[in-house]
Amino acid sequence: GNSTWGFPKKPYKMKFDSKVSLLGEPEDKEWVLLANYTDKTQIRNEIAFFMGELSSLDYTPRTHYVEVVLNGIYNGTYQLCEQLKISKSRVNVGDDGYLLEADMKAAADDVTFKVTHISQRLNIKDPEVEVDSEAYTYVVNHLNYIDEVLFSDNFADPVEGYAKYMDVLSFVDWYLINEITKNPDSRFDTSCYMHLSRGGKLTMGPLWDFDIACGNINYHVLAADPEGFWVKSVPWYVRLFEDPAFVSLVKERFAYFYGKQNEIFAEINRNAEYLQYAAVENNNKWGTLYNYTWPNNEILGTYQSEVQNMKNWLIRRFEWLNTAISEL
Repeated sequence: GNSTWGFPKKPYKMKFDSKVSLLGEPEDKEWVLLANYTDKTQIRNEIAFFMGELSSLDYTPRTHYVEVVLNGIYNGTYQLCEQLKISKSRVNVGDDGYLLEADMKAAADDVTFKVTHISQRLNIKDPEVEVDSEAYTYVVNHLNYIDEVLFSDNFADPVEGYAKYMDVLSFVDWYLINEITKNPDSRFDTSCYMHLSRGGKLTMGPLWDFDIACGNINYHVLAADPEGFWVKSVPWYVRLFEDPAFVSLVKERFAYFYGKQNEIFAEINRNAEYLQYAAVENNNKWGTLYNYTWPNNEILGTYQSEVQNMKNWLIRRFEWLNTAISEL
């Protein structure tokens, strides 16, 4: 974690000596424990991932809620989650593919590069590459070429335009999940992932980091408001929305997600019921429910009130988008 490492309840990464299967998921050495400290519902990441499972995205991290005991001491409720990485059971881009992140929080020793119309640098998260190596040069040149095509006069041509190089459906579904939840980081600031197989199309995803989404933010009024577009202002998406074919697909796919609301809210209810007692114990450990934790927009007290507030926000968000997207 970046911001979350500064909180009392720490997130953790686990790395085993050999591949293991945890709670029935595909074997791997690397797993993470998400603390969800700032999200009093502890559901925001899970519901975004649930929408990912409903979507066309080729991979969404699998998660399970767990209770963590560290060195014999209870440490609270966590979300066991697959570490984002290249592998056959996770981001499957082959032995010479790439996992990239638009990342304003990239460290000085990360290998990054710039693309003209993406505000933040792109961080090569996986594999490890050296600057100016063949692998580095390939992905830098390829992403900049895609950017050039996207902003060319011929960009909307269905044969030779951006659709030749970008997996359009993934760009639509990634956009909609982040727009529906109004994820503050999703304007290509941080935790915005894309992946590329050599010879394949640039694909958006996986989804990541939704703990301050769905109105759970106080430092940006527009991000907390269930009304108003958010991700649509990203330069790449501004350009994509200039293509009527892209707009048509956004309308089609939003109608799909809009029609899945019963399933989405049922998933929220299932998680809330599953966590209701764990939330009390987690609060006894960390004292979050009745106190401010950055960057909460409101302090509502009970766990049930926190969940209901998130549901109310999502209902308003779906209805505003339903009108706004129909008018595009």
